[in-house]
Amino acid sequence: MIYPFVSRVFCKTSGANRSASVVPMVITDDRPAHGERRELLLGVAKKIFAERGFQSATMDDIAREAGFTKPILYQYFESKTDLYHEIVAETARTLIDKLANAVAVAETPRAKIEVAFRVYFDMVVDETDAFRILFIHSHEGSTAGDLRNVELTLVSFLEPFIDISISKEHRRQLAAGVVGIAEGAAVVWLVQQEAKGWPPVNPEEASLLASRIATLAWGGLRAVQRD
Repeated sequence: MIYPFVSRVFCKTSGANRSASVVPMVITDDRPAHGERRELLLGVAKKIFAERGFQSATMDDIAREAGFTKPILYQYFESKTDLYHEIVAETARTLIDKLANAVAVAETPRAKIEVAFRVYFDMVVDETDAFRILFIHSHEGSTAGDLRNVELTLVSFLEPFIDISISKEHRRQLAAGVVGIAEGAAVVWLVQQEAKGWPPVNPEEASLLASRIATLAWGGLRAVQRD
């Protein structure tokens, strides 16, 4: 960010007369802009919540790790709960946006299911901290409904892609089952990675996970009897 300042420089002329000329000075401020600082704080909070859980993490921890004072942190987020909610909401928005973009170009119901799983596991593998927050740490008190809201959002997203002649209630139940399969596989993978000490991830890991779970889900959907 650049701030202009004005400096008045006096130049001596003939006699006792003096003339003043205005010379602009530019001072560069390398501090992060408001939006950048907010994203920085969210990233640091995500890492700390993932490592320590919501209950154990403190605003002092987050501010110190980010290199800011706690009053500055409170300028952006009213409370630890507010910060946590924003991380979960941002994760859900990003996931739904990516899913919508991916399935829009898939032509068949099976292709839509397969690409949806690929997007899901790509994000689980790439955004490990966010999904550790969602799936690994317990949700209590003011954060208890966060995971359920994400799950129901995914259920609603998947419903239209289950192209079977069944009732609306039946279709929603199946969509919930597909979400449960994906979540269960993600939880197990995260626990396995944690037990290994978070080793570098194979570039094909997300694709392999997606293929395995898509095969299971599609096999189950094909066996569904019409109402």
